[in-house]
Amino acid sequence: MRTHLALVCALAASAGGALQAPAQTAILPLDEVRPGMVGEGRTVFAGEEVESFGVEIVGVLDGAMPGRSIVLANLSGGPLAHTGVMQGMSGSPVYVDGRLLGAVAYAFPFAKDPICGITPFEEMVRFTEMPLGAGAAPGAAAPALRFSPAGDPSFDPAPVPEVGIERDGRQLLPIRTPVAASGLSPAAHRIVAPLFRQLGMELSPGGFAGATRAGAAAQTGVSPLKPGSPVGATLIGGDLVLMASGTVTHVDEATGEVFAFGHPFTGLGTISIPMQAARVEANVASLSNSFRITSAGIPIGVWQQDRATGVRGRLGARARTIPLRIRVEGSRGGRRDYDLEIVDHDLYSPVLAFSALVAVLSQEERPAGTQTIRLGARIGVGDGRTLAVEDVFASGSASVLTGAAALVAAPVALLLGNPVERIPVREIEVDISASEEAQAATLSRAWLRSSRVRPGGTATLRVALKDFRGAEATRELEVPIPRSAAGSRLTLLVADALSVALSDQRQGVTGTPARVEQIYRAISRHRRQSRLYVRLVGSGRSAAVVGGEYLPSLPPSVRSVVSRDSSGGLTRELPASVLWEGHLDFDATVSGSRQLTLQVETR
Repeated sequence: MRTHLALVCALAASAGGALQAPAQTAILPLDEVRPGMVGEGRTVFAGEEVESFGVEIVGVLDGAMPGRSIVLANLSGGPLAHTGVMQGMSGSPVYVDGRLLGAVAYAFPFAKDPICGITPFEEMVRFTEMPLGAGAAPGAAAPALRFSPAGDPSFDPAPVPEVGIERDGRQLLPIRTPVAASGLSPAAHRIVAPLFRQLGMELSPGGFAGATRAGAAAQTGVSPLKPGSPVGATLIGGDLVLMASGTVTHVDEATGEVFAFGHPFTGLGTISIPMQAARVEANVASLSNSFRITSAGIPIGVWQQDRATGVRGRLGARARTIPLRIRVEGSRGGRRDYDLEIVDHDLYSPVLAFSALVAVLSQEERPAGTQTIRLGARIGVGDGRTLAVEDVFASGSASVLTGAAALVAAPVALLLGNPVERIPVREIEVDISASEEAQAATLSRAWLRSSRVRPGGTATLRVALKDFRGAEATRELEVPIPRSAAGSRLTLLVADALSVALSDQRQGVTGTPARVEQIYRAISRHRRQSRLYVRLVGSGRSAAVVGGEYLPSLPPSVRSVVSRDSSGGLTRELPASVLWEGHLDFDATVSGSRQLTLQVETR
């Protein structure tokens, strides 16, 4: 059922007068739209000057989506006959007889004609008329960013499952949002572009626009935007900019509210993303999706709602962001500091921290060839604590970049998206030093001074490692033997971080954190590539994971209680117990594993 203009007015009144559009701009109700109507659209094809383009209504798709309608229209004028509907046009307002119909928001991939789908403005108002909430609850079904042991990122589940439909070309899809990226090298683009594509965005070249007309207007207190103006949602700001760009549909001069895009940007409801002035530099025609190249101006407000029919924000307000400071001591000497701000959001903050670090590393260091990166980070959280992580990464491939970036992004993802409670991230500071040598070592030998040991005594472990040139060095470690292990046959695992992590996965040692303190400990105890881990394991010694906590060598009385626990998978018995764990630190990455056997004498 189509919504009448009176409903739009009623919605505005119910929000305490937040939307004054009907008093300023007449709205064309959907039930008055007819095929053959002719109107005009407004957008920017170059620079900041809003231009008109032709619009002919083709028809109305009632119920095209649950509770929603889409108006089909044929566009003309400007470069549209050559480019078709372009990425970046999302939100371009369409007027018929001087009344606002809605926003250009949908297109057919690979279409030869500039046919678009228009989101009715009354639906943009209705769907974005929401209270400003505090965000999703812990454990909500939002896509989670995961990292492989090598640091390669992926989403679970995929945020935009319909991406594959584009090959067909018959599906009317939201116009993909171009993300103008300044400071992103080709190597960084190859790594991070697939992530943004899964989020419904396409990375494109971008730059700093400096003093845009909208920026100058904002500084003088005049409304900086008008219908058809280019506008950005700044994901990363500062010395590196990633800005999603679209077009303004409507500006409420009385309240400073702005409507844009006509389709979801992130689709995550309540948001707090900086609104930024923008300028169109060029249009690029493509057989699949043409797009605009946009440069970023100054921040001018905040986007607050991101719903099915578009985004809604307010001029002059400030968004919540997380400061990200990166200091780099390069392999060629000298130091460079990067001051950035990333969006504060459960899903986006880890992606943006990862992208920023990949961008900085690929710009400062070689994208290929042998190199070593030492990285240390401090993550300030809401309760005043600071969590520290550090590691060494050495290789001849891009895994150095992704591994180093994931060292920071993975704990941020855990803090913001854990199932216990959202832990605010206040700031992130990263120190990086790099060299053009591969400082890596391989475990070549591991042996015991004696394989028979006494309970309560120690076993002397010796390891030999070879560097990448073949030079060998030995280290020694004393392993304590528990008195309770008398008469037992024990296993000594000597392994790198990846091997230990895989062993934990196979044995089920790693549990889901059930308390905030467990999350903090999990971050502080992350497995480092610069360590060789030594683990003493006793088989047949009952252990369990209870409420996310690993409990080794359980007494019989406790074991009986654990075995009767059926609290929804929070308790899990394990076949073996880790009796002791230690490590050896190296100033290089370490790889390799060995397994030794110990016989503990009787008392």
